[in-house]
Amino acid sequence: MRVSIGEVALYFDVDGSALAPDGDRMRERPTMLLLHGGPGADHSLFKPETSALTDVAQLVYLDQRGSGRSDRGGPSDWTWTRWADDVAAFCQALAITRTVLVGSSSGALVAVVCAARHPGLVAGLVLDSALGMPTTLDETLDVFEGRGGPVAREAARRYLGGDRGDESTAAWREHCLPLYGAVGAGSDLAPRIARARVNNDVQLHFQGGGCGPAEMAPYGADITCPVLVLAGEHDPVSPAAGAQRLPAALPNTDVAVHVLPGVGHSVLRQAPGEAAALIREFVKGLDPAA
Repeated sequence: MRVSIGEVALYFDVDGSALAPDGDRMRERPTMLLLHGGPGADHSLFKPETSALTDVAQLVYLDQRGSGRSDRGGPSDWTWTRWADDVAAFCQALAITRTVLVGSSSGALVAVVCAARHPGLVAGLVLDSALGMPTTLDETLDVFEGRGGPVAREAARRYLGGDRGDESTAAWREHCLPLYGAVGAGSDLAPRIARARVNNDVQLHFQGGGCGPAEMAPYGADITCPVLVLAGEHDPVSPAAGAQRLPAALPNTDVAVHVLPGVGHSVLRQAPGEAAALIREFVKGLDPAA
């Protein structure tokens, strides 16, 4: 389905019901809005694992502006703030008044920016393998080296340092992308990317800094809703060290951090059972009055 917000139409999909039969009444379930990573990928990266959460919430998957089946718009609008404001406009169009935002990778940064700019909309944040946590390039390179040796560290150093030449890109794909997966399991990212609709122009825009600074810190003091952080112990993209520092960067709310052993980038994908259990408890603990 698509809905218009201003000059663009955004694609979304829905899994599960907002109203569930419960004896002699219909019980209202919270809405969980899922924000994909990339940036420039699409909502299919979440599927099928997150469907398990339909027992506690109605899931709404959104393709962000420029991504998937949504309208592309223009590069000037491929920014964290525009994507965050799009989320608020999307919720307004569908009369979603309180939602739990679930963001993965770059989608987690979009979720944080949205919660900071539109605090009345967001009941809670679930941040999975989040981009923008307080970490360093050296910590990222250390994880790459720990998992793939010096060759992976050098490939990551070149590619993340801005070298997008054919040789550097080939080395990144060979030595680094497989390390996104769980330890010893390889990466299942390739088939997921193959079936996703990916806008490489958004990726290049992001890599060139066009989306704005990929940092949560400027928004941290404005986050007041509860936050659940899921991190992989062996995530080379969003190192767990950054997740451990995140509570200090979000001083005005409760932050629960869970680092899952043996997991790489995307806890939701690689440890779906554990992630679902933690999210269920988080959702059940949110203030119903909110």
